[in-house]
Amino acid sequence: MTTPPAVRGWCPGLHTPMEAADGWLVRVRPPLGRLSAPQGRLVARAARTHGNGLIELTSRGNLQLRGLTPDSARAFAHDMAEAGLASTDAATEARRSLLLSPLAGIDPQAAPDAPAIIHALDAALARASTLRGLPAKFVIAVECGGYVPAGTLRADIVVRAQGAGWLVACGARALPCPAAAITPTVLALAHALAACGSRPLRDPALGTQAFDRLGLLEATRAAPSAVRNTPCLAGALPGHAMGAVLPPGPMDADLLGAMAQWSVQAGNGHMRVAPLRAIVFEDCATQPPLPGLITHADDPRLRISACIGARGCGCAARDVLADARTLAPDLPAHATLHVSGCPKGCAHPAPADITLVAQVDGYGLCPHGRADETPVDNGLSLAQIQHIVRDWPRNLTTPRNGRTQPA
Repeated sequence: MTTPPAVRGWCPGLHTPMEAADGWLVRVRPPLGRLSAPQGRLVARAARTHGNGLIELTSRGNLQLRGLTPDSARAFAHDMAEAGLASTDAATEARRSLLLSPLAGIDPQAAPDAPAIIHALDAALARASTLRGLPAKFVIAVECGGYVPAGTLRADIVVRAQGAGWLVACGARALPCPAAAITPTVLALAHALAACGSRPLRDPALGTQAFDRLGLLEATRAAPSAVRNTPCLAGALPGHAMGAVLPPGPMDADLLGAMAQWSVQAGNGHMRVAPLRAIVFEDCATQPPLPGLITHADDPRLRISACIGARGCGCAARDVLADARTLAPDLPAHATLHVSGCPKGCAHPAPADITLVAQVDGYGLCPHGRADETPVDNGLSLAQIQHIVRDWPRNLTTPRNGRTQPA
């Protein structure tokens, strides 16, 4: 049964819609990140039938539909369960929060036992009825290495390929773990963390506490550092796959339907809804000729993050998607840009080279920072921002009279 719509600000799920300025939001998490062509067409049709026809691809590989009502959100959840894309039980669906390497099982350089580990972990999470109390955004990742290196995904518990073996990382600590012990170890950690009411992503010390509670702390080591430069998923990929990335903002349901058709026409009829806002077409050697997709690695939009903005969020002060598109041609090579509608920074919680926060009278500038940091300058017009972006990088002095000055 679908629970009543949650209050604004809650992380939406399939059974816990969230109200936004353009209606209710709901997310579907394709099992193991994989969509068949019929399922893709079904989601596209449901987006038009139950919502406003707009679909977003989240950084965690979820499909987020917009413009629903409380009643249509319940109907959508029913349709997804009928299609094998979700569980009818809200608690079961919430537990199966897995973030997966997008090329698991097809990249010849990735850990070959990753698919078996992923399937075992997913099945165990579905059965773990005693696992309760985890925060809404809690997520478990499985990284199998290869083209998408270990350290790319951020999660509360990370199962990470390490040389010829595996690590189970949580917060600041990591435990070397044979493949057969991964599932029970992850479940034990999740149970230990459920009692904390917080997440290791917010407080890395929680991982130390969880391992200690299980009597495993002495066997752990320092968790490996995250990878700074994420791999590009636009274009040809290992394992006879083809990747396409969505630019910032939602796509029309027709585009998802067209991608489903392309997966049949040029691939094996399956696509992967991947992290990093990407779609991976399996057994495909040809780029999809579909407007609205990024298929080349040098596209500057790959280095831009932006939220829905004022068109879909009551917290946003500006149409940040339109401004992000305006700034894209001026973004220097290798620089990253985050255009946020408010200080929450939902689209990109981490720092970016240039972070802009929408204000009533312009933008606040947070160089090399996050959206929730104090801007070094405020009230900047889009024309002034364009000048800053074109000249990046440069040293900045203390702002004078509300305008950033070059060193």
